[in-house]
Amino acid sequence: MIYKKALGLFIISLLPLIGAAQNQQNVSINVSATVAGTVEMITINTVDFENIEREGSVVRVDPIFGERAGKMIARGTPNAEFRVDYIRERELVNLDGDGIIFFNYEVAGNRIDDQETSELLDQDIRDLQFNDDGEYYFWIGGSVDLSDINPGSYQGEFTIEIEYI
Repeated sequence: MIYKKALGLFIISLLPLIGAAQNQQNVSINVSATVAGTVEMITINTVDFENIEREGSVVRVDPIFGERAGKMIARGTPNAEFRVDYIRERELVNLDGDGIIFFNYEVAGNRIDDQETSELLDQDIRDLQFNDDGEYYFWIGGSVDLSDINPGSYQGEFTIEIEYI
């Protein structure tokens, strides 16, 4: 995922050169890129809100202890260090009509496949590391306030960005 971000910045930086090249006939630009590694994200489960108990108008799935938490595995370079970022609040859209709700994501992570010993990955930027097999496990949960919503089925997206360091 990070190589796409770097490539996008590289293309933008070439735009002034392309405009200048139109006035010259002999312009040559050599382009090369080195990708240190890629990361594959595999979704094992999505967050499950079906028939979940409410705390007042708020529905919450705990990413560390919740059986209904979503699960993802990142596969990358064994023992490589990386950083994680994600948008904590995302909009979910009503597929059946008008209305949106805001979901507040919480993510926990662990080098081993053990949800209960995972750590909450909050807004502190810190270095994480893939295990010896090149894997890192994520559990996704969060909360949503259902006090003022229209009936319907709501859907949204969640993205984790991983950057090698």
